[in-house]
Amino acid sequence: MLIKNLFRHWTYQVFAPGTVLREKYEAFKRLLEHDRAAHEHLAILEDLYCHRRRVDLEFVVRTYEAFSVAVAGMVRELLTMCPMGYWSLKDYHKKFDFYVRFMLAPPKFDFSPPFIITLDQENCLDEDISGGKASVLARLKQTLGLPAPQGFVITTRAFHFFMEAGNLTPFVRQQLATLDIDDPISLASTAQALEQAVLGTPLPQDLAREIEEALVSFENVADSSGKSSASFRLAMRSSAVREDGNTSFAGQYLSLMNVDTADVALGYKRVIASKYSPAALAYRIRSGIPDHDTPMAVLVLEMIEASTAGVIYTQDVNGRDPGSLRIYSAWGLGGAVVDGRVIPDMIRVDHNGDITDIRIGAKESHLVPDAGQGICMAKTIKAKRDALSIATTEIITLNEWARKVEKYYKIPQDMEWCLSSQRELYILQSRPLKVQEPVEKKLPSPCPDISPLCREGRIICPGKSAGYLFKLNRLEQLKDIPEQAVVAAPFGLPQYAAAIHRMAGIILQTGSTAGHLASVAREFGLPAIICPDGFDTLESGSMVTLDADAGRVYPGRIASLLSSSPGRSDQDGFSKSILMDKLGFLIRFCADLKLTDPDSKDFNPDACRSMHDIIRFVHETAVREMFFLGQRKGTRKKGARQLISGLPMLFYVLDVGSGNESGLIFPSEKNAVLGMEELVCIPMKALFKGMSHPDICWDEASHFDWESYDKIVMAGGIISADSPQFGSYAVVSRTYMNLNLRFGYHFVILDCICTHPREENYILFRFSGGGGNSGGRWRRAAFIAGVLEKIGFITQVTSDLIDGRVMGVDETRIQEILDLTGRLLGATKLMDMYLKEEADVEEYVTAFMGGQYDFRSFRGE
Repeated sequence: MLIKNLFRHWTYQVFAPGTVLREKYEAFKRLLEHDRAAHEHLAILEDLYCHRRRVDLEFVVRTYEAFSVAVAGMVRELLTMCPMGYWSLKDYHKKFDFYVRFMLAPPKFDFSPPFIITLDQENCLDEDISGGKASVLARLKQTLGLPAPQGFVITTRAFHFFMEAGNLTPFVRQQLATLDIDDPISLASTAQALEQAVLGTPLPQDLAREIEEALVSFENVADSSGKSSASFRLAMRSSAVREDGNTSFAGQYLSLMNVDTADVALGYKRVIASKYSPAALAYRIRSGIPDHDTPMAVLVLEMIEASTAGVIYTQDVNGRDPGSLRIYSAWGLGGAVVDGRVIPDMIRVDHNGDITDIRIGAKESHLVPDAGQGICMAKTIKAKRDALSIATTEIITLNEWARKVEKYYKIPQDMEWCLSSQRELYILQSRPLKVQEPVEKKLPSPCPDISPLCREGRIICPGKSAGYLFKLNRLEQLKDIPEQAVVAAPFGLPQYAAAIHRMAGIILQTGSTAGHLASVAREFGLPAIICPDGFDTLESGSMVTLDADAGRVYPGRIASLLSSSPGRSDQDGFSKSILMDKLGFLIRFCADLKLTDPDSKDFNPDACRSMHDIIRFVHETAVREMFFLGQRKGTRKKGARQLISGLPMLFYVLDVGSGNESGLIFPSEKNAVLGMEELVCIPMKALFKGMSHPDICWDEASHFDWESYDKIVMAGGIISADSPQFGSYAVVSRTYMNLNLRFGYHFVILDCICTHPREENYILFRFSGGGGNSGGRWRRAAFIAGVLEKIGFITQVTSDLIDGRVMGVDETRIQEILDLTGRLLGATKLMDMYLKEEADVEEYVTAFMGGQYDFRSFRGE
């Protein structure tokens, strides 16, 4: 193929040079389109990494794939333009692409039997097989000898087998690639599609048979212990990998209680489907965990008829009472405690095992098995409402167990337990407990001279925030929560975590600090309290200040309180997440740029060390091929002409149809330059009119490597204004312009038609690159986009990449907009150095629109 292409190329070069030029131009146009796409996708990837955007890994994968295709397209078109060289670029692209795809690829899954294991089997200790919850429960039972309900695990191998047999994985990946968790509609529709797909997929026969055999064995054990199979009920609990670990996933997946053995197969699919619920999707993605890293096992346990149940925190979560343990207890099943639907009893036990505090909760209702299946809330009889729900001997036993588990894992624990109607204690689960940093002699919060709306609230997560109050009473309202709202709810459902990114704080009327939502709030560092006193006085839409440190809510925005708060930090650890690690690797292979000097002897394919290097090399080489056709020894000079514009820049023009007075497409050596008076390209003349405005100062060095600025200054180096490295290029006709303009590392692409009728007219604008720190680049991008919008563009900003377009206006207006765009380009040369604060952007935009084009002395600069 290479020999064939070379023969064709040299035949045309000798006998039909015009054909070569036209083919090169067509390949060059395609190359520029690939170049545009590559920069667009790269900007998205850089934006994800720099701004820590919460997206699913599948979005990163799809964006990278599109980026890689664009880079491959650039290489392909360069080889079309110049088939005699640069073939090693394909090998470098293939190598870099392999590295990145290998890093992004999911691990190899094992979906072979056994699909069922019991809690007593050794391989149940392996989280990769049994999931987080089941592996810990098996360890508590096998290693520490703590009592746990009888049960078995439908393993992660079964999950992979189910997904593979139902061909669900491609559909899941496709849905996740387009998911926007910040858009409630996108989140809800994606979750619905995924959950329905799982529920609508039949269980493979091998898996269904193993589940049936496990149930028969389980019922036989129950019969031997004197329990009738008719009354035998099960609990089915999620046990995903990474659940109940450093990321708790507290309450995000489904648990089923009081399940009949005949409904286990359906129950299994319901738990699996909950992996894709809105709350679970949002939580996982906000934690930076890929979907393939959380395969779902399901824990099937004997349903304990609990008379009492609750939670143990082995440390004070607010760090104010180190060494003390807290037991939360309520009548009935423990779901009402973790869902925040009851106020449980609280028993504090110190490190010596002494009970130091008992607080009786308002246990007006409790959670019980329903008469058929499932669970329901029931009224608590009056005699038990104010009675302690747990005996002293049981408190002592739970304290001993909890201390034992904490000592084994060497970190604080959040444990769930239950007490059967036969007064038998069981441990149901244990996971790491997130404890706030101890408050060391912290001064009390400033108390404004204003009466609080709520006082004496119990702290879930400390901190301070302000925002408009939103009363949340139903799950359907989650989509209506405005950005940075302080949310007030009667109790804290775990599903509320799906909207936690839009909350500035949470105020609950009832519940406990041991609830699932409380756990999630602490993970994400969201100020939260439980405060029944004054809750009913809170009004939706009113501005409030939440002082979770003091358990108070004030009307209005209290600046003195907020100034004393350090604000929310990256407590969720997203910056160190799996997603960010993968993005960091990807950015190193895709965005790092080493080939910065086209005139260097090292500017060659073998020096490419990243996809960005390939892009830079291909672009620079293609430009030279297109615009300097006669610069190689042994060929005649033809192609681009140097434009003498009066501006301090090197500029080349390639005329593809009456863009200059002479009409010379192949100029002779004595016609190798073009004066502005010869230029008849309407769009280009309008743009240069703006760039030549007398109020624009071109005294600063316009063509240098901004990132190497300090090196140049220190060395006293002088940059030649004639270096093609700093050239800008345009392809023109009388009514058309495709311009590639460069100021150092600032790149501008303008594509425009200015003609009649108006329906054909358009301007496409792109600005990218530039030296300086990220803050300066982003402020410059905001300034450019602000001006473009003022003069008639529709814009889109991704990181420091700006795209703008104008469509369907008459030729007079096109020329006016190009004139103003030229002034903008002249004013933007060092804008990242002038703009110091984000708040300055609007002022600078206003100044530009008022005729300010030189910002060196603006506001004292």
